[in-house]
Amino acid sequence: MPLVLVAPPTGRAIFANRAADALAGGVFPLEQEVPEHRRVAAGERFTDVGVEWATPAGRRSLLVSGATIEPPGSPPVAVLAYVDLEHQRARKDLDAILAGVADAVTVQGPDGRLTYVNDAAVRLLGKPLGFSDRAALLAAPATALAAGFDMLGEDGEPFPLERLPGRLALAGEQPEPVIIRHRLRATGETRWSRIKAQPLRALDGRVTQAINVIEDITDLKQAEETQRLLAEAGRVLAGSLDPEDTLQRVAWLAVPELADWCMVDIVGERGLERAAVAHADPARAELAAAMRGLLIAAGGAVGPAAVARTGRSELNSNVDEQDLRDAAHDPAQLELVRQIGVRSAASVPMIVRGQSLGVMTLSTAESGRTLGPEQLVVLEELGRRAAVAIDSARLYRQRSAIARTLQNSLLPPVLPEIPGIDAFALYRAAGEGIDVGGDFYDLFNVSGDEWIAVIGDVCGKGTEAAAVTALARYTIRAAAVRRRSPAAILSWLNDAMCRQDLGGRFCTIGCVHLDISRPVIRVAVACGGHPPALLRRAGGEVDELGVPGTLLGLVRDPQLHDQRDELRAGDALVLYTDGITEARAPARVLDSEDLRAAVGAMSADSSQELVEQLTALALGADDAPPRDDIAVLALRARG
Repeated sequence: MPLVLVAPPTGRAIFANRAADALAGGVFPLEQEVPEHRRVAAGERFTDVGVEWATPAGRRSLLVSGATIEPPGSPPVAVLAYVDLEHQRARKDLDAILAGVADAVTVQGPDGRLTYVNDAAVRLLGKPLGFSDRAALLAAPATALAAGFDMLGEDGEPFPLERLPGRLALAGEQPEPVIIRHRLRATGETRWSRIKAQPLRALDGRVTQAINVIEDITDLKQAEETQRLLAEAGRVLAGSLDPEDTLQRVAWLAVPELADWCMVDIVGERGLERAAVAHADPARAELAAAMRGLLIAAGGAVGPAAVARTGRSELNSNVDEQDLRDAAHDPAQLELVRQIGVRSAASVPMIVRGQSLGVMTLSTAESGRTLGPEQLVVLEELGRRAAVAIDSARLYRQRSAIARTLQNSLLPPVLPEIPGIDAFALYRAAGEGIDVGGDFYDLFNVSGDEWIAVIGDVCGKGTEAAAVTALARYTIRAAAVRRRSPAAILSWLNDAMCRQDLGGRFCTIGCVHLDISRPVIRVAVACGGHPPALLRRAGGEVDELGVPGTLLGLVRDPQLHDQRDELRAGDALVLYTDGITEARAPARVLDSEDLRAAVGAMSADSSQELVEQLTALALGADDAPPRDDIAVLALRARG
């Protein structure tokens, strides 16, 4: 404030402060005769007297107040204080403008105390701490704000108070804006702000104040966090098709981002049962474990039971003892809930295709946070996504079980024991195993010392392919009763397929007749569009046995031929589907020369060794899932 000291009784000005110099447009004219100086020097006391000044910057309208004071031990001195009306009007206009600004604006003095706040600052910083208006907030100690909030950076770590932009501005710096998350210690409510500060300097360059602009970006950050959380939820839920694992993943979706605890209750045969629990504090793992498997009272007036019954979400921002009693099933369950120390809770239904799967519940406890409508909206979306994921996992399990059952029905449960022959087979489905594959094998006796071995590949997957596989397998068994020639058996099958409406489906099959009535086993092989068998001699030489022939089920007169040979001690016959050659396609495809060379180099002390080595060759070192189903059948003559 501009101040001038006047010596009584002369009325001569003896001192003017810098503000008075600035008001005068440079240097205050101490020698100038001023009527108000004489009045105050004469002992008069007055307030807000209007005067006009001519200054180098033009005429100024002022208000002046004056009085004489007598400092102890010193002569009296008259003091005059000037107020620039233009500046005062400008300040009032500025104050009116700032009062309507949505962002909080504060001004700090050198000691850190607030010297100005607008209404937005009161709403953002004052009212949460009990300072209901500007005057109350301005009168608050400088440490009040720091004591009432936990200041966190974007990374969630404590933010150093000395690095706040206002502090840096008072130190003379030009600070960069920062984003702060401030959590109200009393309630746990969290808000986000972008803070900018600018130093205000005197004419000599000294920093006299710092002005802060605090933009509340809570809505923006909550939207960002919601999108991030939902994106992460999609990624996490897509990571498993196991129902139990999916339930636990669901429980961890919102902890600790939204709450301290999350419980997932599933509708089952025994009612509403707690299937998964997630908690932010690892020290409470024992309590979480005790809550799993709890049965939720079906008649509960509030909480998960009520939500499951009505299908409507429920929010209880401030949970009290009566709420706990209303939700608890029995005294033991009540005690568990008390141990959690629930402060706030929200429950949402998990519904998919009109069916209620269960309830997802969030609770806050040790963090002191309060759940509100914003968190409930996010939880409802999580509940919808979780319901879809749980339903998908259940359907996947059911479909996988059906596929396995059907697939197993199309393969022999165990291979029969054949005198003089060591037999081993392997089947490995491509993909996730939710569809019935088209590959199959069989080995069965037809009469005394005669046996039939079969390996095949039906076009496509699923129930349609399974139907063709069943037709092929049981037709071959029926034909083998009357025919011994593999070519004749396959021709019989081809006729049966052509008589059926198979929707264009076909198959390739390798059929082997084994005669073990003599010391040297005689074999005959016919292939209907199938890769020839590999005949590995005891010494390691490998030849192909069988002519590929015509695909089965497409034409009525296929080209099928038997090719004969013998198995001596140590010799092995290997039948396989094209899943072996194309398991790593298109990166790598094994041709017949690759297979012959590989099988010749393999250890062949047993059929199992041959089959496992050949499968490992196809899948590669990383044992990645095959591109197509794999079936291998090896028959080795014992020594």
